[in-house]
Amino acid sequence: MVKATPKRAWGEAIQNRDEQFELKRQVVLRTAARTYSRRGFYETTLVDIAEELNVSKPTLYYYFKNKDEILFECHRLAIEAVTNHDTPMPSAEEATARVRLEEFLRRYVRMVVDDFGTCLVMTGANALEPENRGEVIRGRRQIDTMLREILEQGLADGTLDCPDVKVSSMFVFGAMNWIPRWYHADGAMSLDELTDRLIAFVMRAVAPPRA
Repeated sequence: MVKATPKRAWGEAIQNRDEQFELKRQVVLRTAARTYSRRGFYETTLVDIAEELNVSKPTLYYYFKNKDEILFECHRLAIEAVTNHDTPMPSAEEATARVRLEEFLRRYVRMVVDDFGTCLVMTGANALEPENRGEVIRGRRQIDTMLREILEQGLADGTLDCPDVKVSSMFVFGAMNWIPRWYHADGAMSLDELTDRLIAFVMRAVAPPRA
């Protein structure tokens, strides 16, 4: 999902020096994430990002050393939206796999339609420098491990019906990672409606009907 760049946000970030720095840094990141998603990472230059923000290219170097660092930060924030959420995922001791899967899906859908999540899906990790690429790949594997652990719990507690956990996991991610290519926030379907429909779709595939 590609949104219009918030050019006004640059001038409106009026806080103390540290807060202003962080707010403007976030504006750079979101603008870059949208531009990378729309144009592609390799086709986007720092000049392009600066023009979107209506600032000079040297201004960007105050916040980031290069466009690889910007892309890495976009990916990192997307991954943390799932792995380090403000509210921890319920554990296997606290909830059934079905409940945990619904929560996981809700978080993941909201991540992929956000600027950073869309950038994560649309650009991939191959564009990153080796060190940053490795960290992103580890983060994505952590998300994959989270889902597989939930599916395996579901087989044990009987709330899910997915004998092949690997294939089920790939099916779920395939469905969710395609969302940014067709979903638009200003379309007929709201984010809540999208999330509910996606959860219902996945549950029909991997969970037995509720009693």
